[in-house]
Amino acid sequence: MSSAVKSETSTPKPPAKRVRRTAEEARRLILDAAEARLARQGPEGLRLQDIARDVGISHPAILHHFESREGLVRALIGRANRQLRDKLLSALDGDGEGSDTAYHIGHVFEALSDRGTARLLSWLLLTGRASDEQMEPNVMREIVDAIQARREDHARQEKQPAPDREDTLFIAMLTASAAFGEAIVGRQLAEAAGLDRDGLARFRLWFARMINDHLDTGK
Repeated sequence: MSSAVKSETSTPKPPAKRVRRTAEEARRLILDAAEARLARQGPEGLRLQDIARDVGISHPAILHHFESREGLVRALIGRANRQLRDKLLSALDGDGEGSDTAYHIGHVFEALSDRGTARLLSWLLLTGRASDEQMEPNVMREIVDAIQARREDHARQEKQPAPDREDTLFIAMLTASAAFGEAIVGRQLAEAAGLDRDGLARFRLWFARMINDHLDTGK
């Protein structure tokens, strides 16, 4: 046996390094992969085996972190609710400048439409799968209360009458409704009207400016 062959046969391959992740990191990666499939394929794309393959883990590993497919959906909805709350609070902050408001409202549309969250929420509602825990009804109230407090503070600084709370509620509802509507039928409506993807982007910017103008006038 030659020395080259001997060397080749006597040197074992080093074992593949095992990737160690914290539980928080593993959950985040799983949710990111699930969100990506949701955006591409809709709710029916949320198959645990496919998500596990995307992340490079086993199917039981997802069950370890989320217990079931329903548990994963609950976690997705919870993260979406938190993102929506944060984006809406930033977007509808009456103290922000127009460009900032447009930027943040764009993120509201992104969170609901581009990532497929609105389709998932609608699917849960229409199929009777939505629970009170998943929908978190207090999120909108929290958003409206926070925005109203900021608008009242801004009115005091400008020595203007405080805006009516119902006006703030309508603004929040309009923004969320527009983002949901675009997510579900927006692309079809845009195509029927002769708008391309860039046209949808211009619609988002136009909508953001309209909301910002309303916030500026306080009417």
